[in-house]
Amino acid sequence: MAKNPFHQLDVIRNASQKGNIITDCYRLMYNKELWIKAYAKLYPNPGNLTKGTTNETIDGFSLQKIDDIIEQLKAGNFRFAPVRRVYIPKSNGKKRPLGVPIFKDKIVQEVMRMLLENVYEPTFSENSHGFREGRSCHTALSQIKNTWKGLTWCIEGDIKGFFDHIDHSVLIKLISKRINDRRFLLLIHNALSCGVMEDWTYHKTYSGTPQGGIISPLLANIYLHEFDLFMEKQMEEFDKGKTRARNREYTKIRSEISTLSRKVRRLDDRNGHQLWEGRMDFVDKIEKLKRKQILIPSVNSMDKEYQRMKYVRYADDFVIGIAGSKQSVFKIKETVKNFLKEELHLDLSDEKTLITHLENPIPFLGYEFRRWNEFKVKRVTYKNQKHPLKKRTLSGAIKLEIPEWKIKEFSITNGYGNLDNFKIIHRAKLINNSELEILHTYNAELRGIANYYKLANNYHHLDKLFYLAESSFIKTIANKRKSTSMKVALSMRTHKQGVLCLVRKDKQDNEKLHQFVKLKDLPKPKGAIKADSPETDTYVNTMKYSGRSEFEKRLLANRCEACGITEGQMEVHHVRKLKDLKKKANLKYLDKIMIERNRKTIVLCFKCHHDHHEKQIPISQLASRIR
Repeated sequence: MAKNPFHQLDVIRNASQKGNIITDCYRLMYNKELWIKAYAKLYPNPGNLTKGTTNETIDGFSLQKIDDIIEQLKAGNFRFAPVRRVYIPKSNGKKRPLGVPIFKDKIVQEVMRMLLENVYEPTFSENSHGFREGRSCHTALSQIKNTWKGLTWCIEGDIKGFFDHIDHSVLIKLISKRINDRRFLLLIHNALSCGVMEDWTYHKTYSGTPQGGIISPLLANIYLHEFDLFMEKQMEEFDKGKTRARNREYTKIRSEISTLSRKVRRLDDRNGHQLWEGRMDFVDKIEKLKRKQILIPSVNSMDKEYQRMKYVRYADDFVIGIAGSKQSVFKIKETVKNFLKEELHLDLSDEKTLITHLENPIPFLGYEFRRWNEFKVKRVTYKNQKHPLKKRTLSGAIKLEIPEWKIKEFSITNGYGNLDNFKIIHRAKLINNSELEILHTYNAELRGIANYYKLANNYHHLDKLFYLAESSFIKTIANKRKSTSMKVALSMRTHKQGVLCLVRKDKQDNEKLHQFVKLKDLPKPKGAIKADSPETDTYVNTMKYSGRSEFEKRLLANRCEACGITEGQMEVHHVRKLKDLKKKANLKYLDKIMIERNRKTIVLCFKCHHDHHEKQIPISQLASRIR
C-alpha cells in the first residue's frame, strides 16, 4: 500500500477507469490522513452541532477519537448508531423525512464516500448530473438545451419514494461488481441497516438510504447507474436513420426557385446585364416563393425511418426525449417501468409519469422547457461561402423558461408582496436588524433566484420581482426609521443616480457604498453551461497535491490555544456561527478570543474545554497565558 493515501486513491481511480475490480478498500481506512482530511472538510458545516440520537456533536472532537474509531475498525466491532429522524417542509406543503446521524458516523461515512467516489466517478454516465463534482442542475438543463433539438415527445419520469425504497441487497450486489472487499461491503450494509429513531421509538430499516446522510447521495447514484446504462443501451437500439427525409413541398418550392434563378441569370447574360422587360416579374415571383419556403419545414418531421432518443437524469428525476411516433413513446415508457420493477425493485408512478408533446411546457428542476413554436431568420457566414446566407434558427430547439408561479410564490414566501396586484409589504421580522443586514438579506435572496434562473430565455421576467423587492426594502427601512417611503428613497438615491445605497465607513474612515442589487448588474451567461467533455476527467483528485490546511495544522500541533499546554488530549471547541457569539450579552473569555481571531473553532485541552462549558474562565487566570 502506498504511504500517501491520496496517491492510493488516484491508483484506485485509474484502475476503476480501466474496468478493474477494486480490492483492499477497508484497510485503506486505517490511514489517519484520510480522517484528518475528512474532518477538515466537515467541520465548517454548522449542522454538525445538531444532536443525533445521542448528545455527541462535533464539539469536543479530537485526534484521540479518530484513533479510537480506527481501532474499532481494525477490531471489526465498529457499529453505526441509529439515525434520528426529523421532518422538514416541502414546497408542496408536505414533509420530507430527514436523517440526522451522530458526528462520529458522519466522519466514517465521509471517509467511505471518498473511497467510493474514486471508484465510481470515472464510470458514471454523462447523462447523470445529480450530486456529482462539477455537475449541477444547470449542466442537466444545459444538456437538454444543447442536444434536444428536433424532438417531439417527452416522458417525465417519477419514481415512487426512491430514497425510501432502495433495496439493500440489490445495492450491495451492484457495489460488489466493482469492489471485492467483504469487510468494506459489510460496513456499507451496517450503515444502511442501522435503523432510525423517531419520537424515541426505534425502527429497523429494511430498505432505503437516510436522506441527510453523507454517503446517501453517492449510494443513490450507484443504484441508478444501472438505469443509466440501461437507457444508454435503449438509445443505441432506438436510434434509426442518419437524417430526416426531405419535405416534398419544400423541395418542390426550392426547385422552382432554382429554375427561375437560372432563367433570370441566363436572360441577364443574353441582354448584357441591362434591365429587360419582365425581369421584375420574375424577381417578385422568386421573392414570394422564398417567403413561402421559410414557412415550410425543410424535412418531414413524421419520417418513420428516422428515430432519436435522449435521456437526462438528476438524482431520481429524469426526462426522456423522443423523436418518433406516439406508439413508440408508450412502448419506451412500459420498457422503463418493467426494468425498474424487475431489476431495481422500484415502482414508476403511473399518475406522475406523464407523456407530453414538446410544444407544451414540461417542468424539470424548477424550470419549464418546451420546443420553440416560432423561428428566427438571420444571416450566417459559412467557411465555404463568400457571402452570408439566410438561415432559420430556433426551429425545433428547446426553450428554458421560468414558471410565472415560481416568481409569484418567491415574492410571497420572502414577504415582498403580491405580484398580481403589486401590493407591497414591509418585512416586520427584519426591522430589529441593522439597515446593512436588511440590505444584505434582500441582496442575497435576489442574487440566489437570479443565479439559479440565469439559463432561462425569459430571464427578464425577474425585473418585476426585483422592482417589488426594492419597494419592499424601502418600506421596511421607512418603518424602521419611522419615516415615509418617499423620504427614504430620496435619501438613499442621493449617493448614486437611480440606485439605492447605504453609506458606511470602513476601518480607514473611508466612505463605502453598499448598493441594492439590480438585475441588469448581475452576470448572465450568453450560452448554456456545458458539462465537462467525456475525454477529460470530470473530477481531479486534488487532495494528493494540496498541503495541510490551517485547521489541520492547528489540530496536529496538539497545543491548547488557551493555556498553551502541549501534553494530554486536545479537543476542538466549535460554535455554529460567529455572529451568534456577538449577540450574547455576557461573553466568556474564549468567546472573545474566537471573535478576535475570526474563527469558529479553537483547540483546547480537556480542562480548558470543560471549564469553558461549565463556567466562565477568569480573565486573571488566562490573560497572561494567551499567546
